[in-house]
Amino acid sequence: MLVDDPTVGDEVRAARSRLERAGIAGPDAELLAAWAAGSSAGEIRVDIAMGRRFPADAVARFRRAVDRREAREPLQHITGVAPFRHVELRVGPGVFTPRPETELLVEVALDHVRGMREPMVLDVGTGSGAVGIALAQEAGARVVAVELSPAAFVWARRNIASLAPGIVLLHADARDPAALSAVGVQPGSLAALVSNPPYVPHAAIPADVEVRGFDPAGALYSGADGLDFVRDLAPLAADLVAPGGIVAFEHAEHQSAAIRVMLEDAGFHRARTHRDLTGRDRVTSAIR
Repeated sequence: MLVDDPTVGDEVRAARSRLERAGIAGPDAELLAAWAAGSSAGEIRVDIAMGRRFPADAVARFRRAVDRREAREPLQHITGVAPFRHVELRVGPGVFTPRPETELLVEVALDHVRGMREPMVLDVGTGSGAVGIALAQEAGARVVAVELSPAAFVWARRNIASLAPGIVLLHADARDPAALSAVGVQPGSLAALVSNPPYVPHAAIPADVEVRGFDPAGALYSGADGLDFVRDLAPLAADLVAPGGIVAFEHAEHQSAAIRVMLEDAGFHRARTHRDLTGRDRVTSAIR
């Protein structure tokens, strides 16, 4: 039993044991302690080393947060933020939580448009706005971000307003040419079209509880093979991307060959697949 006036170390160690029993490894206990105390993970580590006490209000907040995380609610839903590259994004129910592997999609696009003067980029299925915000900030791109889900659109609007207000955000289906044309996305106008689309087959069940229980279905599932949305986007991209421009899609490891064929069939060339830091096929790109 913990004493009534516990140290930060007491609480974090107890929480770490609980989370490990629930199948959650990693620094979640420390991150939740930092969130509860309104400090940083580094400051929490100092508090632990110094044997400092948790303020009473922080203890109560921390314990409630650990209860939620033990039930496999995503860490980012509890804290309300998700780090992505150089920013923190507001996230919660109704929006796909950005993952570190999606940073590769940004890198692939950046490598192509870096040095261009205000390249126009279309971010399809922007979700929280992560990819579009990164490209606007890091490449000075004129980004049009499109999101169909009403719930996700709210989160994108909030993040874009605070982090990259120059982005044009559309609540629309990116496969609707009229919606894109209304904001200046015309055939041959794009330097890049990027997307982290839904790519899970309908019959598949994601292994992670956090994914299958909390990520919105519309951001996950796309037909029998998971590629229906990409199948629609490939010819759209061929129409909108300028000669010499790039298209890039995130996808599952086993889908890379099929996507390369789709892009080549749509008229792209130099299709290639890029691996993430774990060595898995993660992003496929091609040149118009």
